[in-house]
Order: sequence, then C-alpha cells, then structure tokens
Amino acid sequence: MTSVTFNLPRQKREEKEKAKAQAKAKDSLVAFPEAAKRKPPPYEATALLGFQSKADLRNQLGFSSNASFQFCDWQGVTCYQQKVVRLILEDLDLGGVFAPDTLSHLDQLRVLSLQNNSLTGPIPDLSGLINLKTLFLDHNFFTGSFPPSILSLHRIRTLDLSYNNLTGPLPTSLASLDPLYYLRLDWNNFNGTIPPLNQSSLKAFSISGNNLTGAIPVTPTLLRFGFSSFSWNPSLCGEIIHKECHPRPHFFGPTAALVAPPPAVALGQSAEMHGVELAQPNSKKHKRAALIIGFSTGIFLLIGSLLCFVVAVRKQKDKKQSTTVIDSDDGVATAQVAAAIQMEQETELEEKVKRVQGMQVAKSGNLLFCAGEAQLYTLDQLMRASAELLGRGTMGTTYKAVLDNRLIVTVKRLDAGKLAGTTKETFEQHMESVGGLRHPNLVPLRAYFQAKEERLLIYDYQPNGSLFSLIHVSRSDLEYLE
Repeated sequence: MTSVTFNLPRQKREEKEKAKAQAKAKDSLVAFPEAAKRKPPPYEATALLGFQSKADLRNQLGFSSNASFQFCDWQGVTCYQQKVVRLILEDLDLGGVFAPDTLSHLDQLRVLSLQNNSLTGPIPDLSGLINLKTLFLDHNFFTGSFPPSILSLHRIRTLDLSYNNLTGPLPTSLASLDPLYYLRLDWNNFNGTIPPLNQSSLKAFSISGNNLTGAIPVTPTLLRFGFSSFSWNPSLCGEIIHKECHPRPHFFGPTAALVAPPPAVALGQSAEMHGVELAQPNSKKHKRAALIIGFSTGIFLLIGSLLCFVVAVRKQKDKKQSTTVIDSDDGVATAQVAAAIQMEQETELEEKVKRVQGMQVAKSGNLLFCAGEAQLYTLDQLMRASAELLGRGTMGTTYKAVLDNRLIVTVKRLDAGKLAGTTKETFEQHMESVGGLRHPNLVPLRAYFQAKEERLLIYDYQPNGSLFSLIHVSRSDLEYLE
C-alpha cells in the first residue's frame, strides 16, 4: 500500500505535463494552420516551372506553382508512377530560351519534343536525361554548335535538330551512338566533313542544306541513302552522289610536267656501254634489200595504173551528167522542198513525243514545268545549286538558289505537315491553275516538284526584297530616305 500511495503523485505529474504539451501543440496549429501542410514541391515540378519561366514568355503553358503537386496533369506532361516520362510541347509559339538546369533534371524522361516553336539560344547540357530515347528540337531558332552532351545519351534512338541555325563541325562520335534509328540534321549551317556513320539500325537520315565539304564516307549504312539525303551541300563529293572529288584536268588544261627524255647517247658510247659490237652488213642483207625494193616498185606501178583508169572513167561520166543537170534543176528543187516539209513534220512529231514523255517522267518525281514554260534546268541542277535562306513563313521556307548556269531562282520548300491531307492529284491540279495566272503584280510560278513528302515551288527571283520588308521599313531606312 505504501508503494501505491507513493507513485500516485508522480503519475499525476506526468499526466499534467502531457496534457500541457498537447494543448501547446494544438494552440500552435490553430495559430499557424499552413505549417502542417507545407512541403517542398517535387523536383519534377521545379524543373518544369524553371523551364517555363525562361521559355514561355507569353504564358502559353499555364504551369502554376500553386498546383505543383499536380504536375502530372499539366499540359504536355505524361507521368508513370509520379515520374515524368514524356514531355510534348509542340506548336505553342514558345519564344524564349531553353534554360540549363531545368528539364535536364527529369532523369526518367523518355520522350522530349519542343518542335515547331521559336526557341533561341544554344541547346543546354542534356547529359542528365540518361533515359532519353527520343529528342525533337527541330523547327526552332537554336544557335551554337552541335550539343556534345547528346553524345552521352547512349539510349537515344531518334534525334531531330533540323531547321535551326546550328553551326560548326559534326562530331565523329556520332558514329558511336549505336541505337540511332532516326537522324535529321538538315537545313542548318554545319560545316566540315560527314562522320563515318555505320549504324545498322539507322533507317532515316538527312544532312541536306548545310555547308558540309569533302568526300562522303562510303559505309554500308550511308550507301543505303539516296542523293536527297546529301543535297544542297555544293562542296560534297564522292561515290554516293556520283560526283568526282578530284576532277580530271581538261584536255587543253594544265598537265603535269612531262618526264624529260633520257639524254642522247652517241652510238659508239651506247655500244660500248652495252657491250655490243658494230659489224658490217654482209652480202645476204644486200640481196634481201634489193628484192624488197623491186617488189615494192612493182606494186606502186600497178596501183598507179589502176588510179589512172578510174580517173578516165569518171571524166566520161561527168561529161554525160553535165548535159542533164540543167533540165533536172526544177525537179531537184521540188524534191528538196518536199524533203524539208517532211523533216519539219518529223521534228514536230518528235517534239510532241518528247513533251508527252516529259510529262510522264515529271509525274514520277522530276521537275514539272507549268504550261508554256521553257525547261531551262533539271532537278539535278536544282539540287546542286548553292542555297541561301531568305525567310520562313507559315507554309514553308524560302531560299535563293544559284544554279550552275548562273540562273537565279526562288525555291519555296512547303511544310509537309501543313499539306498532309492534300493528295498528289489535287496538288498538281492546283499548281497547274496557279501556274497559268499572269499579272504584272504577280510573281509567276515556273515549275514545281513533289515526291513523297517533299514539295517545292520555283519562282523568279525578286532582288528587291519581300513585300513585308517594303511595308515595315526600319527607322534607319526612313532617315536615309528623308
């Protein structure tokens, strides 16, 4: 009993202290109700918000820090087990920069597509995207060199950096990306040589529209691709595009220095050097020479007599024909006129056949000239022409092309995505209608081309600039005009 009465006051003290602590905690929760709810946002949300702050200058995305725990529901975001695995932000007019240390923290990202925006600046370090398999950054305004961090993405299968302003050489380490299936680097400003790509998995490839030079490596992989994958690189050469790297000199051009003939050696010296004795010709050699001379003389006499006989016969025929030449002049003239008419008819028929054949060939993938237009160049010449970017619009990209015959034309490369639902027949009918239009204020359509997803329009080159540049005159130009 004494032990029980001794412990009761101690238990009461502990209960009182516990009640005070609970009351204090309750008061603090009432005073600060958000303290229990406050948690740091997930790093995926932080990465997405960081990207938005620099790239989305017009607030097209709508990411909000107040909903950071619902980042999987944001536009273009796909999650798996609360991890971002796909980010598709296409055609959103994003006009800022791709800031570093933002999306590169999404270590579970498999697909990243920012195509058809207006992002500028260099492509940041993407080495943190260790699981990335697909990367679309095409149709933007990225600058700088080829991003070296991409070479560390050993799971990458699809890479599209086309239609940007990237410069510098292509790294040879591109050949070490074994899983590469789709590679497009066309329509940039890359220079230097082509890496020896030899991935057996590579099925889609294009580096056209750059400033690449030198011989194209002859590898089993690159041999699978046609001329269009390398076109608009005037300084490329090699077996694949059937262009000789070191053209042979012209027939009358400068030639290599001829090897000087060995110095003349006196006959006696030559004989002494080679140990040859000079012996006097014997009598048998004299007899043979006399026999040969006599036989040759007889043959010459026989030939001469035959020639005299032929000349005499021809003179007699000429006398007989001279009496009938005057009477037959009218008949010869009539025959010549008839032959000329027949030749003109045959020539016209050949031209008609060539026109029909030209239309059939044109519909199979060559240039198709509009009605009444002269065929001043071929598709091969157009593809070899030097190209200069003039501008980009909603329907495609426009270039100034200088052909090898010094003819300058304007080539508009239509965006395949904008004409995806247009059939070849509909496109041809529309082009024939447009090609027939003629007006002083309308630039005439000269020719067009379509093959698979490629569609080109060829116009006359206008050296005075575009209508946009004339309407939106800069202040400096106005001051100059004043």
